Amino acid sequence: MKSKFIIGSSTLVLLLTAVSCGQDYVDNSRIYVEGKITSQNQSVDNVAVSLENSYYVLSKTNTGNDGSFRLGGPDATDETELVLNKKILSFSADRQGCVLRNDSLSIILPEDRNYVKFSNITIE
Repeated sequence: MKSKFIIGSSTLVLLLTAVSCGQDYVDNSRIYVEGKITSQNQSVDNVAVSLENSYYVLSKTNTGNDGSFRLGGPDATDETELVLNKKILSFSADRQGCVLRNDSLSIILPEDRNYVKFSNITIE
């Protein structure tokens, strides 16, 4: 009886070890976004900026004194947005496929993105 317990326990430990050593996310991709926000009507210092998808906030930051920001997070879904919660008048990016959402409060990033740099995002 004791030997069956030892053999069973040893087998269980080996199985759990084998499972825990495997790589769960071989393609664990990330997304990085950086840029600069400008405005003629208001200060761009300390503007809240976040990367979000339909499930959760991936990353949050506030702009620096010059309106610059950098964000990074896991690339978990097809659609990720750069959210400013301020009306975006225009933007320019180094990647094609970025789209201004209908409410003009966020920019939808292209699906094939890993790194997007916005040279300018103008807010109201």
